Amino acid sequence: MNPIQFGTDGWRAIIAEDFTFANVARVAGALAAYYRQAGETRPIVVGYDRRFASEEFGRRVARVLAGAGLPVLFCTSYAPTPAISLLLVKEKAGGAVVITASHNPAEYNGVKIKGDFGGPVTPELTAEVEKILRAQMEAGEEPALCDYAEAVAKKKIVEVDAVPGYQAAIESFVNVEAIRRAGLRVVVDALYGAGSRVLAGVLEKWGMDVTEFHAEYNPGFGGLHPEPIAPNLEFLGKKVKELNADVGLATDGDADRIGIVDENGAFIGTQAAFALLFMHLVEDRRMSGAVAKACSSTSMLDKLARKYNLPVYETRVGFKWVCDLMIDPGKNVLLGGEESGGYGLRGHVPERDAGLVALLFLEMMAQRRASVTQLLRQLYEKVGPHAFLRIDVRTTEERKQSALRKLANYPPKAFAGVKVERVDTKDGYKLYLANGGWVLVRPSGTEPLLRTYCEAPSDAACKEILAAVHKALLAVFGRRRGGR
Repeated sequence: MNPIQFGTDGWRAIIAEDFTFANVARVAGALAAYYRQAGETRPIVVGYDRRFASEEFGRRVARVLAGAGLPVLFCTSYAPTPAISLLLVKEKAGGAVVITASHNPAEYNGVKIKGDFGGPVTPELTAEVEKILRAQMEAGEEPALCDYAEAVAKKKIVEVDAVPGYQAAIESFVNVEAIRRAGLRVVVDALYGAGSRVLAGVLEKWGMDVTEFHAEYNPGFGGLHPEPIAPNLEFLGKKVKELNADVGLATDGDADRIGIVDENGAFIGTQAAFALLFMHLVEDRRMSGAVAKACSSTSMLDKLARKYNLPVYETRVGFKWVCDLMIDPGKNVLLGGEESGGYGLRGHVPERDAGLVALLFLEMMAQRRASVTQLLRQLYEKVGPHAFLRIDVRTTEERKQSALRKLANYPPKAFAGVKVERVDTKDGYKLYLANGGWVLVRPSGTEPLLRTYCEAPSDAACKEILAAVHKALLAVFGRRRGGR
């Protein structure tokens, strides 16, 4: 058995190999011990997505926590991760456990742990849980399981529904009348995830013209990969064109990340979406505050922030680092996010939220009376041309480390003839280029991948620069690439 370790966004493993009922119970047992040592008496929320057996895994977690004497709020249906985080905050709970593997392939499932503030817990907390888990396993201790029905009858487990309150919360955040009056035609692709019937349900309630696909229960995802990136949204783009829609919106496996398709069926890119959201909040909604971004995020945010005279904070990849800044009152963060399409806002929960961002994007279209392509044109008029490319190199841990050592020991002076001006090592190696672009090489925290990123003034420049990066990497190890 592989060791149970929490990565960038929780513990993920293949179902029936390492992700088993026994191991999930052990993780819950270690977490219960942590809570008890901390003197926690508030309830713990347990939620889950639509993956294979997610509800059953969640029920196992609830039985372990309740068996350890902790009160539990158990979600009676699947829910987006941000809905579970919102419920946690509204109920003043001590934390939450979410059964989800987010955007991973169908054979995976996972565990995310949320703090009482409604966002990802710190690495220090997960390290302590891992330490307790190792000690319990070495001692041969197995967690006690209470009887679920008996625990419900005795109110040790209280059943709740996270979705209605969440839908009401994101609805209250936006100008519903402006969106409704715009008469937008919307296509939603739930990618068989936890966002199914949630976002579309809000839009239908408003009487909007909305069509939703891949909302039925299908734990195999119908062969789809539940990550809202360009290769996985070709179907959505096709349907947007067929239905003559104004926009396509896709949510990932646990509905905390979003992908957006324009009226021509083209994916607009998560970096542009991040910048557009910032532009909308400051220019249209007259909000003010810092932007917190992972180091793989676009420099368009820096350019906009300079125009707005607002600060920018850059973190390591992983929303938990962004969240740390969002919950720091001294930083006054308005918007936080990552290159992966996950963004969180002040005034909500410090959590990525695809549903809320989708409504804000529709609000932007409505208030500016602009199509998606017109919005992009407005953005590029402010910041100049930008292109972005990410390519994931599937490899082994040994080869990942070998490549990173080479970058550390022999830092390149140029890529594809473009001079490297400076290097940042907060997370892997980020090389700032003379053409205003950058390259980032870093190991994935959740998968056996080396991630390579590039932002440059054009698609051609991105491809040329990353080709040079991969040539250098392939000198260390020869592997096929997986593109993004």
